[in-house]
Amino acid sequence: MENLTTLKDAVLEIGCEELPASYIRPAMDQMVAAAEASLKEHKITYQHLYTYYTPRRLTLFFKGLPEMQQDTSKEVTGPLVSIAFDEHGLPTRAGEGFAKAQGVSAASLRRAPSPKGEVVVAIKKGGGRLTSEIMATVFPEVIKKVRFPKVQRWGNSDFQFARPIRWVCSVFSRTVIPFEIAGLYSSRDTYGLRSLKLGALDVVEAGDYIEVLKNAGVIADPAERKSLIWNKVQQAAADKGAVVPADPELLDDVNNLVESPDVIMGSFDPKYLELPDEVIVTAMREHQKYFAVRDKDGVLLPYFIGVINGTPKDKQVVIRSNEAVLKARLEDAKFFVQEDLKVGLEEWAEKLSGITWLEGMGTMADKSERLSKLAGKIAENFKASKETIKTVQTAGLLCKADLATNIIREKEFNSLQGYMGGFYAIQQNKSEAGAAIQKHYYPRFSGDKLPDTKESSILSMADKIDTIVGCFKARIIPTGSQDPFALRRQALGILQIILENRYSISLEELVQLAQKAYAGKPKPNETKEIVEFLKGRLQTVLDARGLSFDVINAAVATDAPTLVEMVTKAETIQKNKADKDFQNLVTAAGRVLRILPEKKISNKVSKALLKTAEEKELFEKILFTQKLIDDQEVGTPDYYQDVIGHLEALVDPIHAFFEKVMVMDKNAKVRANRLALLKQAGDLFLVVGDFRKLVYASEAAR
Repeated sequence: MENLTTLKDAVLEIGCEELPASYIRPAMDQMVAAAEASLKEHKITYQHLYTYYTPRRLTLFFKGLPEMQQDTSKEVTGPLVSIAFDEHGLPTRAGEGFAKAQGVSAASLRRAPSPKGEVVVAIKKGGGRLTSEIMATVFPEVIKKVRFPKVQRWGNSDFQFARPIRWVCSVFSRTVIPFEIAGLYSSRDTYGLRSLKLGALDVVEAGDYIEVLKNAGVIADPAERKSLIWNKVQQAAADKGAVVPADPELLDDVNNLVESPDVIMGSFDPKYLELPDEVIVTAMREHQKYFAVRDKDGVLLPYFIGVINGTPKDKQVVIRSNEAVLKARLEDAKFFVQEDLKVGLEEWAEKLSGITWLEGMGTMADKSERLSKLAGKIAENFKASKETIKTVQTAGLLCKADLATNIIREKEFNSLQGYMGGFYAIQQNKSEAGAAIQKHYYPRFSGDKLPDTKESSILSMADKIDTIVGCFKARIIPTGSQDPFALRRQALGILQIILENRYSISLEELVQLAQKAYAGKPKPNETKEIVEFLKGRLQTVLDARGLSFDVINAAVATDAPTLVEMVTKAETIQKNKADKDFQNLVTAAGRVLRILPEKKISNKVSKALLKTAEEKELFEKILFTQKLIDDQEVGTPDYYQDVIGHLEALVDPIHAFFEKVMVMDKNAKVRANRLALLKQAGDLFLVVGDFRKLVYASEAAR
């Protein structure tokens, strides 16, 4: 075990011009991965690896490094002894060459047996190098492996980084780890908050790194910085008797924008509160990174809280400057909304004919026409009222109209697509359609809220399935990490809406409804391809519900009348999986399903060809079980549980059949009849799922 008194700390800090906030975390993840892999390869252990970062620095801090690399030894097999040594035991040229290549003497070569005869073996010893010496090669390679969405080059070097590197602090205990990169030499120098103009600061001991920066105004620990920001934001709001709702994403963003956080609280003219809350919040949040302030009842107040880097001499100057910027944005928003409302939403919808939706798939006006018809058909399928059908048809025609409006077209507030269309519809006395339009993009991301009305749910499903079908038709299909239209997310949204509302519709039925809205027949297997794509997302939904992967695979491998019943089927399998009687059923089903050929075969049984008592008994049990299952009402909560109970009656007859009956009889007609008999049994099992896909501990261990 390593003597703890010999363990040291090390720090690598890349100091650079301010990095974009979105670049920082991915860069740190890459640095950690590269460093961990390299140190493992060099057999260097450590107690902890910490990451620190600000907009101007990316830092790896190693706690508990040994001073020396671990000693290693490796056996390398060489030629046969008869080739490496002559009859007098002296090394031949081959033996000398092998020893030299391995960096050992010929006299140190050992002998070892092998399948081809006795061979010579060299014991190569390595390690024992200073850790600081190894770090001098590891650290520059770690820096070079970091990749960014966009990079820069500066000076005469070919080296690329997101922003110019200004210094590299690299210290092992009290010693500089020397290397050169981007025309800079590593040192023990770091730099504090820019505005303090303190110049270079010495990191005499690596373990002092955080304290050195803190004394220079920099909070390098992102967790500490985030906590400090949030506490200051909440305190500023509390001083006004207000609150700031939690916004983890915005908090992460501002945390990556500052090194020494402080906050300002500004205000804006209450007249702008006449604008929709989302417009005001978007102007503050998306463009200025301000936190919105609300009263304890959730009502938006005419204040904002901004996070700044360092504490200025006169905060009021900074506040007035930020207030002026926000006022300009809100004034723009007010103008856009006023101008947009001068035109009816139907007129904006007419302008969609000039906006291409998807190359070869028509315009946004075409998509709106399809959505109107498709939403109506889905509503009819759900036996919705005439009022609901009419509302979703109107909402379908108008839900994309805001793409042509000033507030969205000018890109200032394009994240409000859908919401603004709904707002305009409500202002123009189309309240029901407006409510559906506002939420038809939901859910927009993982964990987002779902549409909360029947109308908005139907419109959201119609929009998402229309996009998926259109993209598959245009052969824009997600592959690997490429998913430009976020089809996986949209598929997940469809499934969540159906299951949350327990809508009675199958995936195939939904896909076919959407395909009918497009001109021309779908390509062969296109429907199946899209259904399988949706099923792939279903696994994510079921996994989130705590179902095991094998249960999910068993359930989705077979059909169900509706998606809700598919999930009920999976949950029923999960509930029964550990039951002994069910396990016996799985075993029996496996015997049946595994013997059936891959190709389709008939399930028509001739009673005249049933020769043995066992096959006659199985046939009678199958008929009886089939009748019991047919008498069950599909869609009831206990349907699949009852089916499992009926299927258990087949277990003993199946085992007796396999013990006494030769399935592959020499007589072709008898053989085909017995396979048809098993096909009948297999079809009954597949009502619940493909039990062959279930995995038990005893099987997994084999």
